[in-house]
Amino acid sequence: MIRLRRLTSLGAAAAAVAALVAAGGGAGAQLSKTLAYRGTVTYAQPPGGAPNFIFPLYPLAYYSGTNIHMFQQMMYPPLYWFGKSGQPVVNYRRSLAGPPVYSNQGRTVTITLKHQVWSDGQPITTRDIQFWMNLLIANKVNWGAYVPGAFPDNVTKIAYPSATTFQLTFNRAYNPGWLLYNELSQITPIPQHAWDKTSTSGRIGNYDRTHRGAVAVYTYLFGQAKNLSTYATNPLWKVIDGPFRLSAFQPATGYTVFVPNTRYDGADRPHIAKFIEVPFTNDTAEFNALRAGQLDYGYLPVQDLPQRQLMAARGYRLDPWILWGISYFPMNFTNPTTGPIFRQLYIRQAMQHLINQPQYVKDIFKGYAVPTYGPVPIRPANPFVTAYEKDNPLPFSVSTARTLLRTHGWKVIPNGASVCETAGTGPNACGAGIRKGTALSFTLMYAAGVVTVAEEMQALKSTFSAAGIAIALITAPTNTVIADATPCNRKTGSGCHWDFLNWGGGWGYSIDYYPSGGEIFACGASSNPGDYCSATTDRYIQQTHVGLGTQSMATYENWLANQVPVLWSPTESIQLSEISNRLHGAVPQPAVRYEITPQDWTISG
Repeated sequence: MIRLRRLTSLGAAAAAVAALVAAGGGAGAQLSKTLAYRGTVTYAQPPGGAPNFIFPLYPLAYYSGTNIHMFQQMMYPPLYWFGKSGQPVVNYRRSLAGPPVYSNQGRTVTITLKHQVWSDGQPITTRDIQFWMNLLIANKVNWGAYVPGAFPDNVTKIAYPSATTFQLTFNRAYNPGWLLYNELSQITPIPQHAWDKTSTSGRIGNYDRTHRGAVAVYTYLFGQAKNLSTYATNPLWKVIDGPFRLSAFQPATGYTVFVPNTRYDGADRPHIAKFIEVPFTNDTAEFNALRAGQLDYGYLPVQDLPQRQLMAARGYRLDPWILWGISYFPMNFTNPTTGPIFRQLYIRQAMQHLINQPQYVKDIFKGYAVPTYGPVPIRPANPFVTAYEKDNPLPFSVSTARTLLRTHGWKVIPNGASVCETAGTGPNACGAGIRKGTALSFTLMYAAGVVTVAEEMQALKSTFSAAGIAIALITAPTNTVIADATPCNRKTGSGCHWDFLNWGGGWGYSIDYYPSGGEIFACGASSNPGDYCSATTDRYIQQTHVGLGTQSMATYENWLANQVPVLWSPTESIQLSEISNRLHGAVPQPAVRYEITPQDWTISG
């Protein structure tokens, strides 16, 4: 257990920085007088995916690209920013700290903060880092990126020698790339001087320095974040360090208005006067608004591709947004009824053989997608993906799926629900926990509002039926599907009712950018909603964290491609962006899902 250390040697240094800012020496003190902001940019939110959580220490239910990259990071950027020229690489220019320095045979990392300020003029110091770390350690099970044994469990010592420098000592030497991209990437400074309280009327204190106090502070801040109607007015959320502040927010719809943070003194200061995120319940409504010229940055639904020439004539350019990530939908290994079925490898492989990804890419996504055959993205081009995974180890084949079922004791009933005839654990039996007479019949809840998702699910239902696997489709808003994606809790009943879930995507490698998959496939990982668990997989994941070469990643991804911990599905372009010719600086688009940077944009006319 990490001790919550008292902060040392910070008082004088913090006071000196604060005095500098108050005296006009900080860059943020003069920004409102030296920068001119011009123009308004309107941006389309994804259908049914409006932001709904503002506190950067978010639980799994709010772990989404819209919450993180389109909302929170506008106000609370991470310590290290990832994204440069459209590639998912570290961007030190945009980061709040310089490159980490390693010592102690690679076990200790020293990080130095840049001199930047909060919107109320107070300096960003390592006390804000300590505040984040203390809340994270005390409330780690509520952290959407938490994996048992990984960050912060693998930190054995934390020191804060000055207001600008802190040190983390880990339990062993790790791959420096993995450590930066998947561990240090999780840190976000938050304002201790404004948030370290346990009630609205309470005073600011140092409550976070005890476990009990850190839990109380987190509970208070989480409760405030649940009150969406106060996002634009709550004093808590007015203390920011990002390039934009929230000016207006409509909780019923997600309509969001940002304006520049005039005290922002980062390297990427905004140019536009207002940034508006416009919500839509479906992609048809979004396209109608785009066609009417009501959006500067929208997207062309795949089903409306024949309209791309019309949009070009109206002053838009089409730019497919490629995701650094993979698409899949989880199956619920903890469901008391269907979980024993999903735990059979041959069942999962049979189901994967029934997903005709190349056909989906051609007919449903009109070529604007790439198949997912394992845990590492095939595109963008990267050094991690293996030839084995690229070649699709489990290609589409209804006959192969039927054979797998028959040879494991099932009576295959095409266009119906196959039935287990040979119960037991032998090589030709259905498998542990599956009774004779059990039927292959499941529900699949998917995100409503996107035509391509609906078409994909209908196609899947049809091919599954051909092999005697019955699927009942259910639709729900994206946020509902994501919120339902939790393992079964027998005491509360939550998470025990679903079989498959599809929120219209899968996993973008962010805020962990190294594609080793611990956050989604490790036993007990908080972003592993189906609770897939394999000791072998865990061992291979761990090897990618410490190995310096490429073999550990190859071993891991080839193994998992065959394990089918989730059902792999085509990774669609994040969107077919339609960007007004008046809007400049938006291309190349980032590889990370929805990681927009409107501070880089200007608009003319």
